[in-house]
Amino acid sequence: MNTFTSSMRHTALTTALAATLLAGLVPLAHAHHPWIAPTATLVDNRDGAVSFDAATSEALFEYDARGLPLDGLVVTGPDGTNLAVDKDKLNTASRHRSSFDLTLPKPGTYRVANVSETVMASYKLGSETKRYRGTLEAWAKEKPADASDVQVTQMLSRVETFVARDTPSTTPITPVGKGIELIPLTAPVDISTGDTSRFRVLVDGQPYANAAVSLLQGGNRYRYKMGEQNFSTDAKGEFTIQWTEAGRYWLGISQGGRGPGGPAAAPAADAAKPAAPARRLSYAATLEVLPR
Repeated sequence: MNTFTSSMRHTALTTALAATLLAGLVPLAHAHHPWIAPTATLVDNRDGAVSFDAATSEALFEYDARGLPLDGLVVTGPDGTNLAVDKDKLNTASRHRSSFDLTLPKPGTYRVANVSETVMASYKLGSETKRYRGTLEAWAKEKPADASDVQVTQMLSRVETFVARDTPSTTPITPVGKGIELIPLTAPVDISTGDTSRFRVLVDGQPYANAAVSLLQGGNRYRYKMGEQNFSTDAKGEFTIQWTEAGRYWLGISQGGRGPGGPAAAPAADAAKPAAPARRLSYAATLEVLPR
């Protein structure tokens, strides 16, 4: 089996940690939350330039843990096409945060996401237990033919935020159709106190009914209470937030593992074949609410 580089190990471990925390294995008060935050959600400067910080932290939107690896950065424009991102030109990550700049070429709303998909596997070779972390494709190629007692968990996480140049788009975001997605039914930028936002939650492109949604306000470093709000989606996967206070907010949803959302793994159709991997899906978004 090939040996992973330290960078790949760091990415896989950070992704696994984020997915595990989002899946509800650790109380929110002690969790490290992954996030991407822009300098502004509504950009009206001459060239459409905006900067972003990305990290995993206990105090929301502070730099008290690690920078978020950006190997899976995807920027989707108002027309639904992905912008070319030269990842070699992204700012190098410091110990506590990753930073990058974007230039938004045209008016409308952009979806800026870091998407990670990894697997964690355990298996036996003879009497010895082995472990694996990497991509699903690499695992399919590198799995030893004589492995037994194979247990595989597939983790798919999306950490994102929304920004707009000049004016928000009026057309809805087109779902990717994989993992958990948050589809804004009202503009996810230019939100003010007193506004109401509506969202639809999807899993693999289908409505995620009865999903548990957690909403946390930034600034918890300076107060004793997390101020968590909880929502549940309806049969259409939809829920509504009434914004009463200005600030940055972290929104989290999960499925699989010990979190809400069903079985850990699908049973194999043929007993002679291994069961489908267990799935742990996680989602996190940064939203900004301005004073009216």
